This record gives sequence, structure tokens and C-alpha cells, in this order.
Amino acid sequence: MKKKLILPLIGMVLSSVLVIASAFLVEYKLINEVYAVILLIVSMIFLYICIFYLAKYDYETGIYKCKKCGRTFKPTFEAYFWGAHTIKTRYLKCPDCGQKSWCFRKHTEN
Repeated sequence: MKKKLILPLIGMVLSSVLVIASAFLVEYKLINEVYAVILLIVSMIFLYICIFYLAKYDYETGIYKCKKCGRTFKPTFEAYFWGAHTIKTRYLKCPDCGQKSWCFRKHTEN
């Protein structure tokens, strides 16, 4: 695993711990509900930043192969980010043939 991925993964774990801790602290009346909501909001913001960073890394290290024509291409980040996907495929429009299909991801070295 690349060193770039360790920090956001740790961030996601810490964010999850914050959510669980705030629920625990409210349940046992150790903090006020207002502080718990603030903790939840901060942890969710942190979680979304980590997810965006991981998506950006995945986008930068991959290209896609069209199922219809076989051409490899790199979609725009917007198409990549919002496209329906599975672990190895993403539903994208090929810039060559113009058809939408489940394109297979190939890893590139950066």
C-alpha cells in the first residue's frame, strides 16, 4: 500500500472513533448533546475530506477501458467521482465511441 494512503485511512478510523465516542458520552451523560452534535459534525467533515482525498488518489492512478470499443481513456474527475461504480468498473461515457458502458479500471503507476 502506498504511503499516501495511510494518513487518510487513519483519518477515517479516527473519524469513526469520534462518532462512536460522542454517542457513548451522550448516552452516559458525560457531555451535553450540543457538544456531541459538534463532535459529529467535525467528524463527518473530516470523514468527507478523507474520502475525497482517497477518491482523488484513485482517480490519479487509474485509466479505464471501454467495454464497447476497447479504447483506454481517463475520464474527467467529475465523471469519475459521480459515476456509478463497482470495485473494478465504473459506468462512463467513452470519448472515442460515445457509448456509455461499464468500463474496466486499469492501474497506472504515478
